[in-house]
Amino acid sequence: MHKNILRLGIPNILSNITIPLSSSIDTALMGHLSAKHLGAIALGSMVFIFLYGSFNFLKMGTTGMSAQSYGAGDKKEVSYTLYRAFSLAILLALVVFAFQTPIKEVAIYFLNADEYREFISEYFDIRVYAVLGAFVNFVLIGWYFGVSNSLVPLMMTLTINLSNAFFSYIFVYHQNMGISGVALGTLISQYLGVIVGLWFLRKYKFYKVIYSKVFQKSKILNFFHINKNLFIRTIALTLALNIFYSFASKDGSLFLAVATVFMQFLTWSAYGIDGFANASESLVGKFFGAKDFTNMQKVINLSLFYGFVIALIFAIIYFLFLEKLAYLFVSDKDVIEMVRDYKWYFILAPLFGFMSYIYDGIMVGLTESKVLRNSVLAGFLVFLCFYYFFGGLFFSFSLFFLIRGVYQMVYLRGKFESCSLW
Repeated sequence: MHKNILRLGIPNILSNITIPLSSSIDTALMGHLSAKHLGAIALGSMVFIFLYGSFNFLKMGTTGMSAQSYGAGDKKEVSYTLYRAFSLAILLALVVFAFQTPIKEVAIYFLNADEYREFISEYFDIRVYAVLGAFVNFVLIGWYFGVSNSLVPLMMTLTINLSNAFFSYIFVYHQNMGISGVALGTLISQYLGVIVGLWFLRKYKFYKVIYSKVFQKSKILNFFHINKNLFIRTIALTLALNIFYSFASKDGSLFLAVATVFMQFLTWSAYGIDGFANASESLVGKFFGAKDFTNMQKVINLSLFYGFVIALIFAIIYFLFLEKLAYLFVSDKDVIEMVRDYKWYFILAPLFGFMSYIYDGIMVGLTESKVLRNSVLAGFLVFLCFYYFFGGLFFSFSLFFLIRGVYQMVYLRGKFESCSLW
């Protein structure tokens, strides 16, 4: 079982670390222009983190359903799951295109971002057209994970994030396009990812589209039932991220810059740990679909173990090299000094969060969308209440992740009594 998890987990880690890489490069490119550019890219990116996060159920739902069909040997349903997810991705992207102006205005209002309106509008008006590519990529990556293929998602995310970093650098530093260059780099990279993902579908046998089967009422209702809960979950998750930045922005551009760096460090560790969360999505779904509960239990325990190991590695790296790593994102000495003041929050964040990331993957594989939803709502409530009564934005936000993990652990112990923490 170690080999199965590592076979999926290691490519997923390599794939995942390129995701914050492109975001970090965008942040660094803007951070070395000015503090205002740094704040604008942080807030502008949050608009799309909210959009992408809200519709990330396209990936999670597709992974869980295709993994269970794959484990049960139902090849037709594996194909039909992809068709349904593709249809929904295209429909949702068209809705975003139709309402792009009100989406932008509402986002600027709730992020308290009037000071950055010009930069955010410049960024949003280009990047919004990457939404279709992003949604299709969610579906493709989720489906490949569902059929236990981690190599194609690796190829896709490497293409997306390395090309994003490359084009953003060229457009910002060689074409002097500023924040528009970062947005254009993202736009190009998303559609390059779609091309790679569609290309590898040629290796699979797909059943002919029979509309009465693909869009069968019971299947569609189940598809939407699972995705409804995942949608609520991701809305709450991305709302928490937006509120984090909104609270930070109220304390001035200096604290917002520190919060932006904190989020970059948190994102690096999250995506690293998510490599094993993605592996658990696929393997838990496969064994659950095959009703092989013994191997499913082994996957759960080993995924938690490897997730903790990765979290500990990140914590040690942050302990030893925090300030040097912070200089990659910002050169302002006042920001670096404040980062030093909050050092222990940076170090402990991966350890607070690792259980929530791994259990998210486990619950996706089990298609326990209600638990995913409720864990985020519980964490969101604790985050807001603790911050309101006691203050301390970084610690309150770390509790958001800890509560999610504990909630899901308690549920899983109740559902499968043999579950242990490791």
